[in-house]
Amino acid sequence: MSSQLRFTFADARIWRYVLRALAEYLEVVGMKVSPNEGVRIKAMDPSRVMLLDFHIPPSAFEEFVVEKEEILFLNLENVPKVLRRASKNDKLAMSSDGTRLTLTLISKGGAHRSFTFPLISASYEEIPELSLEFKVSAKIISPILAAVLSILKDVGESTKFKALREGLSITSSSELGEIEFLFTTTTGTLIDYQIPEDFTEFTNTYSTEYVALLSPIARIAESTTIKLAPEAPCEIALDLAAGAQLRVYIAPRIE
Repeated sequence: MSSQLRFTFADARIWRYVLRALAEYLEVVGMKVSPNEGVRIKAMDPSRVMLLDFHIPPSAFEEFVVEKEEILFLNLENVPKVLRRASKNDKLAMSSDGTRLTLTLISKGGAHRSFTFPLISASYEEIPELSLEFKVSAKIISPILAAVLSILKDVGESTKFKALREGLSITSSSELGEIEFLFTTTTGTLIDYQIPEDFTEFTNTYSTEYVALLSPIARIAESTTIKLAPEAPCEIALDLAAGAQLRVYIAPRIE
């Protein structure tokens, strides 16, 4: 007899944007569901430049019935197509009977739209926790960052994060010129900015393709924190509704 598994989350758009980002690089992703830890999707792109870690604790769900830890594999061709219909007022319910996975979009008025898929089998890679020491932490107003990332995707192939004493600069350039955005606590675009006492300014370069991918998610995030260290992967942490969190790590680009 299969164990019970069903849960309901208040904002279906979060799932829509996270899975759409993964669908750019993967065909299938494993979702770990645990009674104590909640739901977690942790995956790397095939080139191993980007690591995406999406986590929702049990307390963040309106309903969370999970009897034992399970791995469910999501088809990233089919599932994002269903979630493309999700609006800001839609909840997402997921359930499995051991052979099928059902996704239900629940509107504010209570209407249900359900979609059922057969469960698929795949290999699951347990990705270890990263051990990184960051020198700079910049907490940014998310809608502003989302607008910046949306602009950057149409500029150059690389994006530079410059950690300055006064704040964080994000720049990109092409043959047409360079565009720069400066975030500081003085202008109010930074909520918080932390640097060490012995701070020295530095610049890291990342692929715009991966950085700009986060624009739609940042648009609905409550805040976004970018952490940096010289010549190291960056961490971009997005605090989402109801306690959900997305952490993305992007390896620096070698120029």
